[in-house]
Amino acid sequence: MHKTKRLLKWTSLAACSALLAACAGKPNKADGDFNYTDAQLKEPIKVPENLSSAQVKQDYYIDHQSQLDGQVGNKISIFPPRLIAPIVTASHIDDNDPRSTIWFEQTEQIDNLNQAIWNAINGYLDKNDVDVLSYDKNAQVLLTDWVEVERETGWGLWTNSHLVERQKYQFEVKMKPHGRSGQVKVKLVERQAVKENDPMHQVFSDQAVETEMVNAIVGHFEYRLRLDAENRRTEYVKGFNMERGQAPNGDDAFILDVPYEHAWVRIIDALDHYEMLMTDLNKIQGRIYARAKSDNTGFWSNLVGKNEQLLGLKKGSYVIEVIRAGDKTAVVFNDITLDPLTEKQLDKVYQKLSERFAENLE
Repeated sequence: MHKTKRLLKWTSLAACSALLAACAGKPNKADGDFNYTDAQLKEPIKVPENLSSAQVKQDYYIDHQSQLDGQVGNKISIFPPRLIAPIVTASHIDDNDPRSTIWFEQTEQIDNLNQAIWNAINGYLDKNDVDVLSYDKNAQVLLTDWVEVERETGWGLWTNSHLVERQKYQFEVKMKPHGRSGQVKVKLVERQAVKENDPMHQVFSDQAVETEMVNAIVGHFEYRLRLDAENRRTEYVKGFNMERGQAPNGDDAFILDVPYEHAWVRIIDALDHYEMLMTDLNKIQGRIYARAKSDNTGFWSNLVGKNEQLLGLKKGSYVIEVIRAGDKTAVVFNDITLDPLTEKQLDKVYQKLSERFAENLE
């Protein structure tokens, strides 16, 4: 038995729908007598046999001899096509299908793009109480149960909403082999009017409702990114423990007791706090290039007093590798030639970083 779902209350179209319903016999059709359909075709220009005919484009040719069911004007929707709104950072429409397909790209805020896409789709369906009829994990295709659609009529205090139709959709996700680009295609599988004579039913074409569903998924994707960002901001200010250990490849490392995303933010903060100049960041690969601008490890620094705001490294360039290790993160410090630091250097860096990581940031 199908559950009742209520979504897609396209409130932004309420005014437009109301005015069209009040001013026109049908809300998406042009008014008029369509007298042009009775016009007689003129005889084409006759070109003498000794002259060449002019080149005429047939791009907009209408076959007036074809059998048309009713008046031509009554068959044409006066609404402009619905457009996809790629509001998510690094998203864009598909040039070959600009009405029902959207592309998402990997960003620093997204750890697993494929999972993020499905989280947005399933999250939107769950939020609106829409059941899933089938899901093929290998083909990455999902078929929804009925989506019940309400639309609003009227204006201001006289606004009224009522159930107009039911729709079923298919969502298909295709990822590029490298996993950093993903395509979402929405297909309207079935559509039923609650009342066939309801003037609000056919206001939108099948293509238009597909586009509206794409926009709904894009909007939920963007909402989840903002929600995740706020949750991370709240979580990442908390302090945590760090210990000495080994990275998965066996190198000497600092083991941070937090996942990669949390560790990345706090490492950037710590390097900046200890006045390391970061020259290049690659979050996807987990690599930071940084430079110690001042040296506080030698004879002169001891003579004039150490600067507590420095990390304790010699002046020069360094490569910091940030490595995922499940619910923990390994951090490896190397010099610019990728040689590991000495034990003495690691001790100094460990002391400074552990102090900063243990703090709760404001």
